[in-house]
Amino acid sequence: MKRNVLAATSAVAVIAAAGLVLAPRAEAAAGCSVKYTVSNTWPGGFGAAVDVTNLGDAVNGWTLTFAFPGDQTISQLWNGAVTQSGSAVSVRDAGYNAALATNATTGVGFNATGTSAIPASFSLNGVACTGGTTPTTTSPGTTSPTSAPPAGPVKAFPTAVGYGAAATGGRGGTVYHVTNLNDSGTGSFRDAVSANNRIVVFDVGGYIKLSSTVLVKSNITIAGQTAPGGGIGVQGGEVSFNGGTNVIVRNFRFRMGTEDADQKNNGINWLDASNLIFDHVSIEFGAWNNIDAVRASNITVQYSIDANPIGQQFGAHTETGPYTWWRNLWANSHNRNPLAKANTQFVNNVVYNYQAGYTAGNSSGHFLHDVVGNYFITGPRTTSASNYYYQTGNQQIYNRDNWVDSNRDGQLNGAAAVVRGGATELASAFSADTARIPTVSAAAGYADVIANAGAVPRDDVDRLVVADVTSLGTKGALWSTQTATGLNNNGYGTIPGGTAQPDTDRDGMPDTWESRYGLNPAANDAGGDFDATGYTNIEKYINGLLDNQYR
Repeated sequence: MKRNVLAATSAVAVIAAAGLVLAPRAEAAAGCSVKYTVSNTWPGGFGAAVDVTNLGDAVNGWTLTFAFPGDQTISQLWNGAVTQSGSAVSVRDAGYNAALATNATTGVGFNATGTSAIPASFSLNGVACTGGTTPTTTSPGTTSPTSAPPAGPVKAFPTAVGYGAAATGGRGGTVYHVTNLNDSGTGSFRDAVSANNRIVVFDVGGYIKLSSTVLVKSNITIAGQTAPGGGIGVQGGEVSFNGGTNVIVRNFRFRMGTEDADQKNNGINWLDASNLIFDHVSIEFGAWNNIDAVRASNITVQYSIDANPIGQQFGAHTETGPYTWWRNLWANSHNRNPLAKANTQFVNNVVYNYQAGYTAGNSSGHFLHDVVGNYFITGPRTTSASNYYYQTGNQQIYNRDNWVDSNRDGQLNGAAAVVRGGATELASAFSADTARIPTVSAAAGYADVIANAGAVPRDDVDRLVVADVTSLGTKGALWSTQTATGLNNNGYGTIPGGTAQPDTDRDGMPDTWESRYGLNPAANDAGGDFDATGYTNIEKYINGLLDNQYR
């Protein structure tokens, strides 16, 4: 592996943020610095990253341009949208990272064919990058803003990590109350996610029995943690995020199973989706895969359970990327835990009772994998413990503090995992962001995942999964149907309902919570920001239900 770094300081034009008005004939300083890093090379290709720091006034919307010195061609790029004509490259912001405050940094990464090379110059928004700040004259007849916009967090919620962490979901959109467990119609989950720009809260708990696939639109927050009783989930159908972007899903159960007439469906589908984050979700009984993701990008799954797939018995099929998997529980799956045909961060996960664990598919694609602090544990259906890494030819893996427990003796007492399957071992993480993901030892990660992964409170299905895993080798199966688990409700188990707290103004925040924080229970103030954190009032409420803030 070769590693070359170019630090190029440069001036760029700055465009005014939406809604920002400047003082008459004022001069606003504009500038940036650019760092270009060739992070990895392989025969016929290389990977690189470009970090841009805004040294001038805030901008909202940017395009970075540069030219390769040879015949290099970008084959995959993340955190932006790329077009290339010959050697000329243009990268546009991805929407969620369009805003750049003063001294803020954004970055894009890419894989390319050809010999690694460093562009000679960069331009941002049409102005050549040269090093400092450049004064730009604003148009006359405008006035200064009365107050600066709140800085606000970029992250989906305070504990979000990885490539999907910048999703904002339905922030600033309307609040939709799911008031029944019907398959469709007013007040149903299907209706709630059928339009963009919504925060979805639940006044009911239990299973929603689906008669067909549900399609989730863009700029949506699904706040399953607001459901009363034992929580909320879907039974008997796929939930599709196909073509969607900027979605947050928390504390929700996806249980397809044999009640779906199309057994080539998946538990959830991310075809052509981008900028998604799933936190404390439980996905079981997918027939084709629990998760299927083709041409999907910038996605995080954290503190979730992916277990008990039926049919093909596959955990997750992922392509394009990049993806982040953090502190998830994978259990009772034949293969694809995950199938990572993409640049991937895989940190502090537990994989149990696998026949093939972390898999790359032996494809012709060259991908980068940061695999850190994970525990692979064999179970009754594991045929070869060494398949914790499977079909990893042509891949580059940063392998640190991963462990394999192969003795099935009821104790957590594994040995260090090594790179195998034809992969090349990296000396350092391919992504600078990996070091920013909170990471503990594999053993400590196991304890945390066992205690906290999946939707809460845990229901019959997840309790069965966790019981299998904590047997540490003696329990577990590869299920052909959900019925075979022996649980009631045709094998899906039950989710008890409950009664929602009073919410007089229907803004998604209970009256008692609003009163506690000085809000008006009789006025819709979901979109406010009472303590100027950048999260809206309703986000403070729904995030606090899982993150133990604002209780």
